[in-house]
Amino acid sequence: MKDFGYLIENFFTHKDKLAPSSQLPGTMFTPLHFIVAGIFLAAVILCAVLIHKKEKMIKPVFITLWVMVCVLEVVKIVWESTTGNTVRLEITGILPLYPCSIFMYAMPFAIWGKGRVKQAACGYVCTLGLLGGSVNFFYPMTVLYRYSIISFSAMHSMLYHSVMLFTCLTMLLSKYHSYTRVNSAVDLFLPCVPTLIMSIPANIVNYTLNTDYMFFRGTTAFLPAIFGGLDTVLITLILYVLYITVPACFYLPSFISKKVKKA
Repeated sequence: MKDFGYLIENFFTHKDKLAPSSQLPGTMFTPLHFIVAGIFLAAVILCAVLIHKKEKMIKPVFITLWVMVCVLEVVKIVWESTTGNTVRLEITGILPLYPCSIFMYAMPFAIWGKGRVKQAACGYVCTLGLLGGSVNFFYPMTVLYRYSIISFSAMHSMLYHSVMLFTCLTMLLSKYHSYTRVNSAVDLFLPCVPTLIMSIPANIVNYTLNTDYMFFRGTTAFLPAIFGGLDTVLITLILYVLYITVPACFYLPSFISKKVKKA
Protein backbone atom coordinates (compact mmCIF):
# COMPACT_ATOMS: atom_id res chain seq x y z
CA MET A 1 0.00 0.00 0.00
CA LYS A 2 1.32 3.43 -0.97
CA ASP A 3 1.50 6.20 1.62
CA PHE A 4 0.18 9.77 1.68
CA GLY A 5 3.53 11.11 0.46
CA TYR A 6 3.16 9.05 -2.71
CA LEU A 7 -0.21 10.71 -3.38
CA ILE A 8 1.25 14.21 -2.98
CA GLU A 9 4.23 13.43 -5.19
CA ASN A 10 1.96 12.00 -7.87
CA PHE A 11 -0.89 14.50 -7.57
CA PHE A 12 -0.72 15.30 -11.31
CA THR A 13 0.24 11.79 -12.47
CA HIS A 14 -2.00 10.17 -15.07
CA LYS A 15 -3.73 6.92 -14.10
CA ASP A 16 -1.68 5.04 -16.71
CA LYS A 17 1.46 5.75 -14.69
CA LEU A 18 0.11 5.33 -11.16
CA ALA A 19 0.31 2.27 -8.96
CA PRO A 20 -2.75 -0.03 -9.16
CA SER A 21 -5.83 1.39 -7.47
CA SER A 22 -5.72 -1.41 -4.90
CA GLN A 23 -2.47 0.13 -3.61
CA LEU A 24 -3.73 3.72 -3.44
CA PRO A 25 -5.18 5.29 -0.26
CA GLY A 26 -8.29 7.38 -0.76
CA THR A 27 -10.03 5.41 -3.49
CA MET A 28 -13.78 4.72 -3.49
CA PHE A 29 -15.44 4.30 -0.06
CA THR A 30 -12.22 4.57 1.94
CA PRO A 31 -12.00 6.74 5.10
CA LEU A 32 -9.84 9.31 3.27
CA HIS A 33 -12.46 9.60 0.52
CA PHE A 34 -15.23 10.31 3.04
CA ILE A 35 -13.09 12.76 5.06
CA VAL A 36 -12.25 14.86 1.99
CA ALA A 37 -15.83 14.64 0.69
CA GLY A 38 -17.11 15.74 4.11
CA ILE A 39 -14.80 18.78 4.10
CA PHE A 40 -15.98 19.81 0.63
CA LEU A 41 -19.63 19.29 1.59
CA ALA A 42 -19.30 21.36 4.75
CA ALA A 43 -17.61 24.15 2.77
CA VAL A 44 -20.40 24.09 0.18
CA ILE A 45 -23.16 24.40 2.77
CA LEU A 46 -21.34 27.14 4.72
CA CYS A 47 -20.64 29.20 1.60
CA ALA A 48 -24.22 28.88 0.37
CA VAL A 49 -25.59 29.98 3.74
CA LEU A 50 -23.28 33.02 3.76
CA ILE A 51 -23.67 34.08 0.12
CA HIS A 52 -27.43 33.73 -0.31
CA LYS A 53 -28.08 36.71 1.95
CA LYS A 54 -25.90 39.01 -0.19
CA GLU A 55 -28.15 39.47 -3.22
CA LYS A 56 -25.76 41.71 -5.19
CA MET A 57 -22.99 39.11 -4.93
CA ILE A 58 -24.95 36.13 -6.21
CA LYS A 59 -24.72 36.78 -9.94
CA PRO A 60 -20.99 37.78 -9.91
CA VAL A 61 -20.23 34.66 -7.87
CA PHE A 62 -22.19 32.48 -10.32
CA ILE A 63 -20.32 34.01 -13.28
CA THR A 64 -16.94 33.51 -11.62
CA LEU A 65 -17.66 29.89 -10.75
CA TRP A 66 -19.05 29.14 -14.21
CA VAL A 67 -15.94 30.52 -15.91
CA MET A 68 -13.74 28.59 -13.49
CA VAL A 69 -15.39 25.21 -14.09
CA CYS A 70 -15.34 25.71 -17.87
CA VAL A 71 -11.62 26.55 -17.86
CA LEU A 72 -10.82 23.64 -15.56
CA GLU A 73 -12.83 21.28 -17.78
CA VAL A 74 -10.65 22.21 -20.74
CA VAL A 75 -7.52 21.84 -18.61
CA LYS A 76 -8.67 18.40 -17.45
CA ILE A 77 -9.37 17.19 -20.99
CA VAL A 78 -5.97 18.41 -22.22
CA TRP A 79 -4.23 16.90 -19.19
CA GLU A 80 -5.97 13.51 -19.54
CA SER A 81 -5.22 13.45 -23.27
CA THR A 82 -1.53 14.37 -23.11
CA THR A 83 -0.08 12.86 -19.92
CA GLY A 84 -0.93 9.17 -20.31
CA ASN A 85 1.00 6.43 -22.04
CA THR A 86 -0.66 7.39 -25.33
CA VAL A 87 -1.23 11.00 -26.36
CA ARG A 88 -4.76 11.08 -27.76
CA LEU A 89 -8.25 12.45 -27.16
CA GLU A 90 -10.15 9.56 -25.58
CA ILE A 91 -13.53 10.50 -27.01
CA THR A 92 -15.25 7.40 -25.66
CA GLY A 93 -15.25 8.77 -22.13
CA ILE A 94 -13.71 12.21 -21.77
CA LEU A 95 -16.11 14.41 -23.73
CA PRO A 96 -18.28 16.72 -21.57
CA LEU A 97 -21.50 14.91 -22.45
CA TYR A 98 -22.50 13.58 -19.05
CA PRO A 99 -25.61 14.63 -17.07
CA CYS A 100 -23.45 16.85 -14.85
CA SER A 101 -21.76 18.42 -17.90
CA ILE A 102 -25.07 20.13 -18.69
CA PHE A 103 -24.28 22.51 -15.83
CA MET A 104 -21.67 24.28 -17.98
CA TYR A 105 -24.12 24.76 -20.83
CA ALA A 106 -27.12 25.71 -18.69
CA MET A 107 -25.48 28.29 -16.41
CA PRO A 108 -25.22 31.14 -18.98
CA PHE A 109 -29.00 30.91 -19.42
CA ALA A 110 -29.50 30.70 -15.64
CA ILE A 111 -27.37 33.83 -15.20
CA TRP A 112 -28.39 36.00 -18.17
CA GLY A 113 -31.55 34.34 -19.47
CA LYS A 114 -35.09 35.58 -19.06
CA GLY A 115 -38.50 34.02 -18.56
CA ARG A 116 -38.91 30.35 -19.31
CA VAL A 117 -35.39 30.06 -20.72
CA LYS A 118 -33.98 31.05 -17.34
CA GLN A 119 -36.54 28.88 -15.58
CA ALA A 120 -35.50 25.83 -17.60
CA ALA A 121 -31.81 26.40 -16.91
CA CYS A 122 -32.30 26.98 -13.18
CA GLY A 123 -34.67 24.02 -13.17
CA TYR A 124 -31.91 21.73 -14.39
CA VAL A 125 -29.46 23.09 -11.78
CA CYS A 126 -31.96 22.53 -8.96
CA THR A 127 -33.10 19.04 -10.01
CA LEU A 128 -30.70 16.82 -11.94
CA GLY A 129 -27.86 19.18 -11.05
CA LEU A 130 -28.71 18.79 -7.37
CA LEU A 131 -28.91 15.00 -7.66
CA GLY A 132 -25.72 14.69 -9.70
CA GLY A 133 -23.76 17.03 -7.47
CA SER A 134 -24.92 15.31 -4.29
CA VAL A 135 -24.33 11.75 -5.47
CA ASN A 136 -20.76 12.59 -6.47
CA PHE A 137 -19.75 13.20 -2.84
CA PHE A 138 -20.54 9.60 -1.95
CA TYR A 139 -20.19 7.74 -5.24
CA PRO A 140 -17.75 9.45 -7.63
CA MET A 141 -17.78 6.46 -9.94
CA THR A 142 -16.07 8.14 -12.90
CA VAL A 143 -12.92 9.03 -10.94
CA LEU A 144 -12.23 7.07 -7.77
CA TYR A 145 -12.29 3.68 -9.43
CA ARG A 146 -8.75 4.47 -10.61
CA TYR A 147 -7.55 7.61 -8.80
CA SER A 148 -7.15 8.52 -5.15
CA ILE A 149 -9.19 11.41 -3.81
CA ILE A 150 -5.80 13.15 -3.42
CA SER A 151 -5.21 13.64 -7.15
CA PHE A 152 -5.80 16.32 -9.75
CA SER A 153 -8.53 14.32 -11.46
CA ALA A 154 -10.44 13.60 -8.25
CA MET A 155 -10.05 17.14 -6.90
CA HIS A 156 -11.32 18.52 -10.19
CA SER A 157 -14.37 16.29 -9.91
CA MET A 158 -14.99 17.25 -6.27
CA LEU A 159 -14.63 20.96 -7.04
CA TYR A 160 -16.88 20.76 -10.11
CA HIS A 161 -19.67 18.96 -8.28
CA SER A 162 -19.23 21.20 -5.24
CA VAL A 163 -19.85 24.21 -7.48
CA MET A 164 -22.99 22.51 -8.81
CA LEU A 165 -24.31 21.85 -5.32
CA PHE A 166 -23.36 25.31 -4.05
CA THR A 167 -25.13 26.95 -7.00
CA CYS A 168 -28.29 24.94 -6.40
CA LEU A 169 -28.37 25.64 -2.66
CA THR A 170 -27.72 29.35 -3.22
CA MET A 171 -30.50 29.55 -5.82
CA LEU A 172 -33.00 27.89 -3.48
CA LEU A 173 -32.01 29.74 -0.30
CA SER A 174 -32.04 33.14 -2.02
CA LYS A 175 -35.25 32.43 -3.98
CA TYR A 176 -33.27 32.95 -7.20
CA HIS A 177 -35.22 29.82 -8.13
CA SER A 178 -38.04 27.99 -6.38
CA TYR A 179 -39.90 24.72 -6.73
CA THR A 180 -43.16 26.65 -6.34
CA ARG A 181 -42.77 28.61 -9.60
CA VAL A 182 -44.95 26.25 -11.58
CA ASN A 183 -48.33 27.32 -12.87
CA SER A 184 -48.88 24.99 -15.81
CA ALA A 185 -47.85 21.63 -17.21
CA VAL A 186 -45.34 23.46 -19.41
CA ASP A 187 -43.63 24.88 -16.32
CA LEU A 188 -43.63 21.40 -14.79
CA PHE A 189 -41.52 19.96 -17.60
CA LEU A 190 -39.24 22.93 -18.35
CA PRO A 191 -36.41 21.59 -16.14
CA CYS A 192 -35.91 18.60 -18.44
CA VAL A 193 -35.37 20.74 -21.56
CA PRO A 194 -31.58 21.25 -21.10
CA THR A 195 -31.17 17.50 -20.61
CA LEU A 196 -33.21 16.67 -23.71
CA ILE A 197 -31.14 19.10 -25.79
CA MET A 198 -27.89 17.58 -24.49
CA SER A 199 -29.19 14.09 -25.22
CA ILE A 200 -29.00 14.76 -28.96
CA PRO A 201 -25.19 15.05 -29.28
CA ALA A 202 -24.76 12.46 -26.51
CA ASN A 203 -26.73 9.82 -28.36
CA ILE A 204 -25.19 10.68 -31.71
CA VAL A 205 -21.82 9.86 -30.14
CA ASN A 206 -23.25 6.87 -28.25
CA TYR A 207 -24.71 5.14 -31.27
CA THR A 208 -21.84 6.11 -33.57
CA LEU A 209 -18.90 5.17 -31.34
CA ASN A 210 -20.57 2.68 -28.96
CA THR A 211 -20.11 4.92 -25.91
CA ASP A 212 -22.43 5.45 -22.94
CA TYR A 213 -22.65 9.20 -22.39
CA MET A 214 -25.50 10.25 -20.11
CA PHE A 215 -25.86 6.51 -19.35
CA PHE A 216 -28.30 6.10 -22.25
CA ARG A 217 -26.98 2.64 -23.14
CA GLY A 218 -27.03 1.32 -19.57
CA THR A 219 -23.48 -0.05 -19.55
CA THR A 220 -22.03 2.18 -16.80
CA ALA A 221 -21.66 1.60 -13.04
CA PHE A 222 -24.61 -0.29 -11.51
CA LEU A 223 -26.91 0.06 -14.53
CA PRO A 224 -26.04 -3.31 -16.12
CA ALA A 225 -27.39 -4.99 -12.97
CA ILE A 226 -30.68 -3.13 -13.43
CA PHE A 227 -31.06 -3.27 -17.20
CA GLY A 228 -29.16 -6.48 -17.93
CA GLY A 229 -30.72 -8.31 -20.86
CA LEU A 230 -32.81 -5.39 -22.11
CA ASP A 231 -32.43 -4.11 -25.64
CA THR A 232 -30.20 -1.03 -25.87
CA VAL A 233 -32.87 1.06 -27.57
CA LEU A 234 -35.36 0.18 -24.81
CA ILE A 235 -32.82 1.22 -22.16
CA THR A 236 -32.38 4.53 -23.96
CA LEU A 237 -36.16 5.08 -23.96
CA ILE A 238 -36.37 4.27 -20.24
CA LEU A 239 -33.60 6.78 -19.52
CA TYR A 240 -35.49 9.41 -21.52
CA VAL A 241 -38.58 8.79 -19.39
CA LEU A 242 -36.51 9.18 -16.22
CA TYR A 243 -34.79 12.35 -17.43
CA ILE A 244 -38.22 13.85 -18.14
CA THR A 245 -40.14 12.72 -15.06
CA VAL A 246 -37.56 12.95 -12.26
CA PRO A 247 -37.05 16.75 -12.55
CA ALA A 248 -40.82 17.24 -12.74
CA CYS A 249 -41.25 15.45 -9.40
CA PHE A 250 -39.50 18.33 -7.61
CA TYR A 251 -42.27 20.70 -8.71
CA LEU A 252 -45.20 18.28 -8.59
CA PRO A 253 -46.26 18.93 -4.95
CA SER A 254 -46.59 22.67 -5.59
CA PHE A 255 -48.31 22.06 -8.92
CA ILE A 256 -50.88 19.73 -7.34
CA SER A 257 -51.40 22.05 -4.39
CA LYS A 258 -52.14 24.99 -6.68
CA LYS A 259 -54.56 22.91 -8.74
CA VAL A 260 -56.39 21.77 -5.60
CA LYS A 261 -56.68 25.32 -4.26
CA LYS A 262 -57.89 26.58 -7.63
CA ALA A 263 -60.51 23.83 -7.81
